[in-house]
Amino acid sequence: MLQLKYGLVYALILACVVSLISCDGSQKEKKEEPVTDNDFITISPDYNRYFQTSDGKTWIPVMINYIMPDGEEREVFKSVDRYFKSFSEVGGNAVRIWISSPFLEIEDKQMGAYSQNKLARIDTLLAIAKRYNIRIKFTLQHIRSISAESEDNNRWSNSEVLAVKNGQGFNSILEYITTPAGKAAYLNRVEVLADRYRMNSQIFCWELWNEMDAVDGAKWLPFTSEILDSVKMLFPYQLVVQTLGSLHSTDAEHRYLDLFQLPNNEYLNVHRYLDPGSAWGQYDQVRQPADLIASTAVQFAYEKGAQLPVLMNEIGAVQGNHAGPTELYAKDTLGVLLHDMVYAPYFSGAAGCGAMWHWNVYLDRQNLWWHYQRLTEVITLFDPVVEQFDPFYTTTDDLRIYGLKGKQHTLLWCRDGQSSWQYELVEELKPKPREGVTLALTDLLVTEKQFVKTYDPWEGVWTELSVVDGKITLPQFVRSVIVVLDHGSIN
Repeated sequence: MLQLKYGLVYALILACVVSLISCDGSQKEKKEEPVTDNDFITISPDYNRYFQTSDGKTWIPVMINYIMPDGEEREVFKSVDRYFKSFSEVGGNAVRIWISSPFLEIEDKQMGAYSQNKLARIDTLLAIAKRYNIRIKFTLQHIRSISAESEDNNRWSNSEVLAVKNGQGFNSILEYITTPAGKAAYLNRVEVLADRYRMNSQIFCWELWNEMDAVDGAKWLPFTSEILDSVKMLFPYQLVVQTLGSLHSTDAEHRYLDLFQLPNNEYLNVHRYLDPGSAWGQYDQVRQPADLIASTAVQFAYEKGAQLPVLMNEIGAVQGNHAGPTELYAKDTLGVLLHDMVYAPYFSGAAGCGAMWHWNVYLDRQNLWWHYQRLTEVITLFDPVVEQFDPFYTTTDDLRIYGLKGKQHTLLWCRDGQSSWQYELVEELKPKPREGVTLALTDLLVTEKQFVKTYDPWEGVWTELSVVDGKITLPQFVRSVIVVLDHGSIN
């Protein structure tokens, strides 16, 4: 109750303070709430592992990350339009964007002064998103330091605007996130955004801070616990959450467990990267085959009793200790990493696919959009809320099977254990086709008579199969195959 009370106090203070704060130095005008179709995203009351729209339809986020490039406005939006169009055409419906990146940052020249030009840019971005039926998740802040000067190699994470100047500002990021003045400054900026966008249903979520545990040790937790309530009051119709860094070590697991315990964090985000480094105690889980890197992160959340939707908010592959994107991307012209990282979360019980990072040096550069079209062809077959999908995992014959058992259907994503990113991208070996693999229905937690079809996500081919003596024999496949078990009949 104490945390909630402080959140309310800050929100009430804002009601008085923000009205005195200028936008580009001028008095802020009271505006009418914008017209909206009220089609906001909420958590399904019928099965709280998934999302729904305001009219009760299940919404499965097929999401990627995208940081707005800085540059000439017309060229930037031309690039955004192409990117959103490419994603929408293959079934993409959600994009996570840092609203604190330089191209969009409204507090860009002076603390407490908010750029109308940047707000107009956000308007344009949202108009493009609406054109392509893409929901936006905005990350409110990403900085990791506050200082008047910043070295080039960490300029992206430093805020010079918030540093002490002309009698205002902060000496450090710690002062910004722990003092009443600092938290009020954070919320002042949020209030300006809320004034304009709280009724915009194109925005499905606001995220307090990108990977906030990287800012200053344990201080992220009290800030998060308190500020979640205040931001939710400003955005009552949109989801509000927090994120942490890569789930790459035992120490990181403890931080995630703290986040999972917060009752005001509306759903659970997980970040994880393939990382060969060791500087932060990275454990073997982040060096496994990519499907296991993704699936064990989602499973970790549910094993700890999560009763909320889980999203793989960031996933990708890096050089050791996040020194940059992995060199393997240049070799991965077929999207072996992307396929595993996108598919594994959903088939492990997450509310949506894995949201890839490195959109520019990998996904877009290698033209891997087609993977999402194949994914959406399968995950839109059945409503996971109606089915009440229950995830399970099993192995057989060098096959890792990720299953979603429903009331009328069971979906399986079967990953060949004989090939992996190590096998294809490091050893540069060609994966061998799998032939004659059989699955027993009893091993798949189903005993009813089944009608079966399979989908090859690498070839885009459906095949109908028969059940013989309680077993099915899979057609030849490479890397992975999807199995659809219909408890009634195949359409």
